[in-house]
Amino acid sequence: MLRPRKRITRKEIKEDALVTTYFKIRKYVQKHSRYLTIVLLAIPVIIIVAMMMVKSKRDAELTAYARLGVVIQPYHLSDYSTSIGELTQIVDAYPGTKAAGEAVFFLGNSYFNMGNYVQAETYYQLYIDDYSDNDLFSISSMAGVAACHAAQDRFYEAALQYEKAANRYSNLFNAPFYLKDAARCYRLADDVEKAKMAYQVIVDRYPNSDLKDEVEFILESL
Repeated sequence: MLRPRKRITRKEIKEDALVTTYFKIRKYVQKHSRYLTIVLLAIPVIIIVAMMMVKSKRDAELTAYARLGVVIQPYHLSDYSTSIGELTQIVDAYPGTKAAGEAVFFLGNSYFNMGNYVQAETYYQLYIDDYSDNDLFSISSMAGVAACHAAQDRFYEAALQYEKAANRYSNLFNAPFYLKDAARCYRLADDVEKAKMAYQVIVDRYPNSDLKDEVEFILESL
């Protein structure tokens, strides 16, 4: 007489699957034990190296900022010849740090204040391309490029760059002022319509700005 076939429960199916998986893993480990050992030994080394790199970067950042705090003094005293040499040393010694980025920005300002607009634009653009980790320095660098264009009578290019800076960082307090600069440069480039549009953006986008009354007066006169 045939006995009724025993029904396999879900628990037994799961247990059987676990057993199968266990033996598969065991077989894989036995086959690749040499490589797994190497990997396991390498993990602590990788962690240690990563920790050392983080510490090294942190130490470099602190050292760079300490030096920046000292060498920025000539800049604030308008001794740009001295500040350029010392700021350049920070950029060369601590590339990639936030302090080096700020040094790059101040180099742009130093060259601009000395009337070297080509070098100034180079450093402003360097901040935009390689750093840009601070919105205020970023919009100021973009405006710096625009100011370099304007100083060389390239007013239409300057207007476009001022507008680009103001639109990209529209939430910053100085954005409406750069829109005003854009409008001024459009007027100097004899594009009154573009100037009106830039002024109107100030009125529409920044109704509480201190510039609003002045800009509305200018619009009425154009």
